[in-house]
Amino acid sequence: MIALDDGFLARLRTGRLERLQASMRAHGVESCLLFNEPNVRYATGVSAMPIWSNTTFVNCAVVPAQGRPVVFMHGNSVHLFEGIDADVRPMHAWEFIDDAETEAAVFACEIVEARREVGVDDGSPLAVDRLGTPGFLALEREGVRFVDSAAITADAREIKTPEEVGLLELNAEIVLRMLASFESAIAPGMRECDLLAVLVGTLLRSGGEHVATNTVCSGPNTNPWRAEATAHAIEDGDLVYVDTDAIGVEGYFFCVSRTFHCGDARPTAAQLDAYRAAHEWLMRMREVVRPGLTCAEIAERAPRIPERYLPQRYECMIHGVGLEEESPSVAHPMDAQPNPHRVIRENMALVIELYFGDAGGRDGVKLGDQVLITRDGPRVLAPYPYEMRLL
Repeated sequence: MIALDDGFLARLRTGRLERLQASMRAHGVESCLLFNEPNVRYATGVSAMPIWSNTTFVNCAVVPAQGRPVVFMHGNSVHLFEGIDADVRPMHAWEFIDDAETEAAVFACEIVEARREVGVDDGSPLAVDRLGTPGFLALEREGVRFVDSAAITADAREIKTPEEVGLLELNAEIVLRMLASFESAIAPGMRECDLLAVLVGTLLRSGGEHVATNTVCSGPNTNPWRAEATAHAIEDGDLVYVDTDAIGVEGYFFCVSRTFHCGDARPTAAQLDAYRAAHEWLMRMREVVRPGLTCAEIAERAPRIPERYLPQRYECMIHGVGLEEESPSVAHPMDAQPNPHRVIRENMALVIELYFGDAGGRDGVKLGDQVLITRDGPRVLAPYPYEMRLL
């Protein structure tokens, strides 16, 4: 198991920044302005109030294609990052202020000056991931030209560094504990929100940060997909599923799905059919995924989902994962492929997942595993047992 000491964290940050800057140079971009919290964290190792930061414009980073980034941070948080190998400064924010235009103008001047300090030519385009309207207009008035940073950050982040792999393995152990505590708490009368509290409590006590969704569903709340935890009390014989969507140590995203059967009642035929079909599909899909194949080739070779479950199929079969859900994705064969030519490579982290439930039915099944791509194929990072009572 890795030791989260200063040396490890320094290697983590250096390795990620080197990948990002190499991607910038490959795309012919001299500077990025990153507001998306996972992008800022990837480039600099800096993270403060990540949920709030992703709903506001209070933290950002100017990243040159060579050299140290400049981080603009919520003023009261600057002191937290004195040991980071980056130039951390107070952020001049424009939100929650009556005269946003004037405040954004100051922000824009500071960004332009930071680019000059790191050696970026004023005429060079600025690659941006997201930017509020006042900030965008202010930078535009300063003559800044914009390009999208998405291709740059996606290319950098899709292959995990050795330190990132170590963090994924560390967080896998936490997810296994989360699922064990969750399963042991399932009982008739337990509410979905109480089970969610068990899940999140285990995550927080283990050093994780938060969950991205509240996907704990039972009984009629399992069909259709995409409900979240409610005060519904679980009944004997209900299916209960969870999608961890955990933001763990150092912000790494971990997405494992399991469906359990509650109580002593015998599973219904519909429950057994859905679970067994879902489990079989997942096992067969894991055999398909291999390095060297394109996303389109994987979609073509994917096992076919039974017709009865197609109307409510999950939005994709595979998606990348790291500091958030990432590229690449593999859609179902009948759907448009978002990344058809992207090649699956070693040290990609992917989630293979599915939802099976009859349209109009009572029950649905959610299963999914997070894997690391190796030379021989996917290695399941958190191999939590499946529900044998349903197999």
